[in-house]
Amino acid sequence: MYLYDRQVKPRLTLPIQGYLTILGGWNERGKLHLDVTQQDTKPTVAEQITQKADTLTASERKLAHALLGNYPMAGLETVATFADRCGVSAPTVLRFASKIGFDSYPDMQARLRGELEARLQSPLTRSSLPRSRNRSSHPMGELLHEIAEAATNNIRTSLANINPAELQSAIKLIGDCKGSVYLLGGRFTSALAVYAYEHLRTMRSHVRRVSGQSAKWAEDLLDIGKRDVLVIFDVRRYQSDVIAFAEAASKQDAKIILFTDQWLSPIAQFARHVFPVRIETGTTWDSSAASMVMLEALLEGVGQHNPDQVRARIKHLEALRRPSQP
Repeated sequence: MYLYDRQVKPRLTLPIQGYLTILGGWNERGKLHLDVTQQDTKPTVAEQITQKADTLTASERKLAHALLGNYPMAGLETVATFADRCGVSAPTVLRFASKIGFDSYPDMQARLRGELEARLQSPLTRSSLPRSRNRSSHPMGELLHEIAEAATNNIRTSLANINPAELQSAIKLIGDCKGSVYLLGGRFTSALAVYAYEHLRTMRSHVRRVSGQSAKWAEDLLDIGKRDVLVIFDVRRYQSDVIAFAEAASKQDAKIILFTDQWLSPIAQFARHVFPVRIETGTTWDSSAASMVMLEALLEGVGQHNPDQVRARIKHLEALRRPSQP
């Protein structure tokens, strides 16, 4: 049904336009007035594929599936190798690169190599990159401006590239799940998994968080199966143990919803739904702001999917929390 779904024919995908209104600059009174126009919002190859999915032929969609399933490495192969892997002709590969917005196949590969380099950047590398300056008279004003500008732009750009129908399908997958919903995050994304867990367990039963040392995760894999959903969070520098868990869960027919960054975790090849968001800030650390907004949209959608059931469960929970009356 979606480009990331390996089992069903991909559906048409259109970006959302005008999802948020972003203001710009610091005003004359020194109050924050965000300006995101200077931050680089050049789309990744994956985003360009999503935006052009409507226009792809059946052969070109084979290429899109292969590239998104092994991103970005599949696109770094020669034209002949990539064509042979997908069972299409070499001219089809060239037309595919042109259709998604590149002047040539080498032009697309150059973008992919840049994304691969960005994937591997450490906080130490990012801290040495040049930063834009603003006119704030106080250094902390400059810091606030940088963070607000980057985070707001990440949110706007990320939401503009999310397919609303895919979000709706992921919400339905969780809301209608007859088994358990599992949540797992990595070193920096485990906080998102905890946030999702605390909300989902309030809205529905059978919610489990995979936690503790990864050596113990096999105990969760004992129970996971085709009736279950795994919501997983993985961003650059992607964790091998998180990827291994997702692969094992996929082999046991669990349905996977992935929250990742614009460069796509390798887990994308196993996932039913993938939500890639912008995390780069131009500072030492990547940002979880867009991931959090995307997650909150999903959680709100789950609440709206079964509103009577959710209200009844919350009402029961509040009653249990109240001290017993004498």
